[in-house]
Order: sequence, then structure tokens, then C-alpha cells
Amino acid sequence: MLLEAFIRAMPKVELHVHLEGSIRPRTLLELARRNNITLPAQTLDELREFYRFTDFAHFIRVYATIINCLQTPDDFALISEEFGATMAEQNIRYAEITWSPVTHAGRLGVPFADLLAGVNRGREAARQKYGVEMRWIVDIVRNLHAKGFDGMETVEMAIAGRDQGIVALGLGGMEKGFPPELFVAPFERARANGLHSIPHAGEADGPASIWGAIRELKAERIGHGVQAIHDPELVAYLREHQIPLEICPTSNVCTAVVPSREAHPIRQLYDAGVYITVNSDDPPMFNTTLTGEYLLLAQAFGFEAGEIEQLVLNGVRASLLDAAAKQELESSFRAEFQRLR
Repeated sequence: MLLEAFIRAMPKVELHVHLEGSIRPRTLLELARRNNITLPAQTLDELREFYRFTDFAHFIRVYATIINCLQTPDDFALISEEFGATMAEQNIRYAEITWSPVTHAGRLGVPFADLLAGVNRGREAARQKYGVEMRWIVDIVRNLHAKGFDGMETVEMAIAGRDQGIVALGLGGMEKGFPPELFVAPFERARANGLHSIPHAGEADGPASIWGAIRELKAERIGHGVQAIHDPELVAYLREHQIPLEICPTSNVCTAVVPSREAHPIRQLYDAGVYITVNSDDPPMFNTTLTGEYLLLAQAFGFEAGEIEQLVLNGVRASLLDAAAKQELESSFRAEFQRLR
């Protein structure tokens, strides 16, 4: 019980969470109503049933349905501000939040600048109301490559927003069939313009996807990366080079990336010396929170208080804040850990 109370109260950061996947269920139903979008769910109970994923492809289909409920910059402002409230409820002080503007700008016919202004209105409102800080990772939706999108449109959006909270280029969507090697050019352009490389890899595809992200995209962190456990050479490389993995345990179980909670490799990866951070991915869709993920680590995987603290500090150090901001945040976290103990 003491460890549970500590986890609930401790300061946190989150590096792998999707804005569109973080929408509160009640808000999603309201957005659908006000934008005249028909969902296959009209109540919270029906929405929970809607979120029972059979595999990763099913998850992507559900995600596409949710995206359609976002129609205006005001909608984006709303969900950004509400995410800030969710951060405050869990004592998450800082988050790097991924979203996929190319899927919205083209669908809505709304300029990217207006969408970015919307999320930033929400970000500023959250900063003022809750004292939390957010940064944005805009991601290439890799399966749009099949429709002729090579990712360059997204990287130009990211470059345009560098002074408005965008810190990195990501790579999400359907992993199988769309390897990192297809997206070398946009990531080269992003890095040349001061953006970080933060692709998903090794979630629904195997270790080769992670190797590709590292070698071809010069990944600084790996979104998920759980499939690394199947390649001892890759595990050794990750340990040697301390490339952080953004692990999302509940997500991986819900999307059948791993067959069960007991089969999840987070404990093995941690014990092997791999640099682990803990995240929630799309929390309402998986009926979890970042706090819940840390509780799961303690209850199901035997992580102790000192290890929990280390995982939190891993998140601080793996963030894209500048060195001074990282040091300030880490010092405040250490003081808070000491006070809570």
C-alpha cells in the first residue's frame, strides 16, 4: 500500500502518448454529437465495448473512427486542454505528445497553421490552469505511403512549427509492410532542420524494424521497441548505446502485440540493462493511465520503489528538453521523491 500511494503521488513525465488517442470518453461522445458523426457507440459502456481490440489492425480501424470526430481547431484546443487536466490529476509535469496533422489537414481542408494554433491554445490554457508543460511530436502515418504520401508533407509541417512547440518527427500507423527504410528522406530533412527523430518501431513488427529505425532514421528514442527481446544482438546494442525505449505495457497487451500481460518483456528488458521509459500510449482506449502503468509494474512485474524512481528519471533524461531544463526537472523530482519517502 505504501508503494501504491507513492506511485500515485510521485511526479512523472510521459514521452509516448497520442493526442487523438487521449480523448476522454465523454468528450469523444460530445464531439461526435456536435460534429454529426455517427459512432458505433452512444454510451460510455458501449464505448468500452467498442474499444475491445482483437489485434493491431482492429485498433487502427477504431483509431480512424475516433479521428473523424475531430472537425475544427476548437476541437483540438479542447482535447489539448483536457489532456493537461489529465496530466495534473496524475502529477505528470511534462509530456511529449504525438499527433498526426496530415490526417486532419487534408480531411478537413483546414490549414495546418490553424490546427497547430488550436492545439497550442489548449496547451497554453493547460499551462495556465494546471502548471503542466507539453511539447509536440508530429508523426508520419506510415500506411499512407500506399496512397502516395511519402512523409515530406508532414516534415514540412513539423519544420514550420519548430518555434511553436514541435520538437520532433515521429513515425506511426501500420508498421508491417511500411518499414523505416521508406522514410529516410523526410527524417533526413527533419534532422537537418533541428528536429529530433522519434519513430515507432518494434511494436507490431519484429527486430528488423528497430534496426531500420536506428540505422536509417537515426532514431534517438524508439516508440515501443518490445520486439527487441527476440534479438539478443539488438538487446546488447540497445544496452550499449542506451537508446531509450518508450514502453507501453497495457497497450501492447490490448493490441495483441504481446499475447498476455505475463508474456510482456518489460522486466526482461530492464534487467538486461536496456534504457526503459514507461508510457500509456492511448490511455482511455486501453482503460489505463500513466499512474496505472506504474502500478502495473509494481504489482505484476515486481518493480520496487527504487526501480520505479529510476524509470521516472529515465523519462526526464530521455526527454527532448534542453540540458538546463532537464537538470532543473530532475532536481525537483529527486526532492519530491525524498519528501514522499
